[in-house]
Amino acid sequence: MLYAIGTLEVQLDRNGQVLSTHWLRAPRAPEVVAEIERTVRAAAPFPAPQRLGKVTYTDTWLWDESGRFQLDTLTEGQD
Repeated sequence: MLYAIGTLEVQLDRNGQVLSTHWLRAPRAPEVVAEIERTVRAAAPFPAPQRLGKVTYTDTWLWDESGRFQLDTLTEGQD
């Protein structure tokens, strides 16, 4: 069972730095919200969207009670 699910929108500048984050579906666990935001900011800089100027991407985070997570975009699905 998943402990938390969250969908986060991240806006990057032309250098791949995080400009802002916006929760489309925030996890109910405040510690998970804080950890996801910290993880996203710590991962910067992202690959620079040089031709776009800035870019917004959305990921859904699947969070296990152990603290392990997987991005929904990287899952293989479930039977």
